[in-house]
Amino acid sequence: MQSKSNPEYGFFSIGWTVLSHFFLTVCLLLILSYPVLSQLNPIENFAVCIAKKAQHFPAATKIKDDGVIVAWRDARNENYDVYAQMMDKEGNMLWQPDGIPVCDHESSQGPPILVSDMEGGAIIIWGDTRNGSQDCYAQRIDSKGQKMWEPDGVAVCIEKTLQDDFVAVSDGSGGVIVIWEDWRTGNQDIFAQRIAADGIPIWKQNGIPVYASQGDQYDPVLIPDNDGGAIVAWWDFNTPDWNVYAQKIDRDGNTQWEKPTPVCTAKGNQGSPQLISDGKGGAYCVWSDFRNDPNLFTSSQLYTQHLTKEGKTSWEKDGIPICKMSVNQQQADSVSDDKGGFIVTWWDDRDIFADIYAQRISSDGNLSWDPNGIAVCTAGGVQQIPKLVSDGANGCIVYWLDYRNDFGDITEDAIYAQRLDFSGNILWNKDGIPVCNAEKEQITPTAISTEAGSAIVIWSDARGDDYDIYMQRIPE
Repeated sequence: MQSKSNPEYGFFSIGWTVLSHFFLTVCLLLILSYPVLSQLNPIENFAVCIAKKAQHFPAATKIKDDGVIVAWRDARNENYDVYAQMMDKEGNMLWQPDGIPVCDHESSQGPPILVSDMEGGAIIIWGDTRNGSQDCYAQRIDSKGQKMWEPDGVAVCIEKTLQDDFVAVSDGSGGVIVIWEDWRTGNQDIFAQRIAADGIPIWKQNGIPVYASQGDQYDPVLIPDNDGGAIVAWWDFNTPDWNVYAQKIDRDGNTQWEKPTPVCTAKGNQGSPQLISDGKGGAYCVWSDFRNDPNLFTSSQLYTQHLTKEGKTSWEKDGIPICKMSVNQQQADSVSDDKGGFIVTWWDDRDIFADIYAQRISSDGNLSWDPNGIAVCTAGGVQQIPKLVSDGANGCIVYWLDYRNDFGDITEDAIYAQRLDFSGNILWNKDGIPVCNAEKEQITPTAISTEAGSAIVIWSDARGDDYDIYMQRIPE
């Protein structure tokens, strides 16, 4: 038996040690080089779907452990279908590459919207032309990507006339409440349906009227009332002006307020309402207001009003301005600050080109930040379509389309983001951090909050031969 002091044994020992270290190093490099969502840079990003043809209009909902389910409109089969994918928080795809078909019926399916099914899956809603004019269908997908309802979806509404502009929220019991614009009465009204967790419609077949009246109702929005029902707001054209109204429906589909609440009936036109929960069964409403516009829909200011759970307005009649500066304010988006108030972002042209601003409004209707708003991004070029999500710490993460590098020859837009704390302090780089600045066009971004101070942004991206779905966790 050779001793370990034998030079020959020592040679093989050293060789094996070197070889084993080499293999360990290679394995480590392979592990580190695997694309982890949080490590990717804003030029590479993470490809969710790069199937042939175009993928557009991504929508997403958060699942447990900071994972995400994403759905989109997909043209790989020569018509428009709905596909979906699930990723864990590291960006690992849990279903088949390029997604699973949610609905690939031979008819055309419209852009999807998603809500959580509260059990690790999602309920997906879309417009569908299989019966001629557009109807509304829905499907539930479990955490394994299995369809829980009828193979081609369950009918939310198949009334013969057009249904459009769908929005939805969870009913708090694993089902969903869907709202849409409906033409069955000869003009455009707001209808609703609730689908249970088993895919069975609960309210009247083809939906109940939230408001059906003379004139047209547009752009419905809703939030859950935390008791199985919802608060709904819309843009109403039944007078010489366009105004904003709201109504509450309970879990059984009954309207709860004696008549729709006039949120704002000021002279001039109001539209594009949004709702944010006040945490007490009521809501804050934000809208674009053209009361000071001498022309038609050329310059708006943003206003807000508080609705109690009883449907009463509690602030100044016709609302309070969100920004004291009387410049054109457009494309608002809002989120709760989780302390009883809310945060709003928008773009305005106070400096010629569109820039991004934000404001926080307290529960008593006071402007908590600068009366003219906090500058989120004032970089060169145009910034538009700001959106925001909670940062999980009483502040927000704002993201937007950014044209700071667009010099007119080609469209070189990008997606940027910024984080604001509860006091309105800027927490990331001045004028934001790049979410994606790859070549060509990035459009229709959407985002979900993850752990505190972080979010996942998903968008449609033209860097390849056609449009694909990409995503990025921010910050990196």
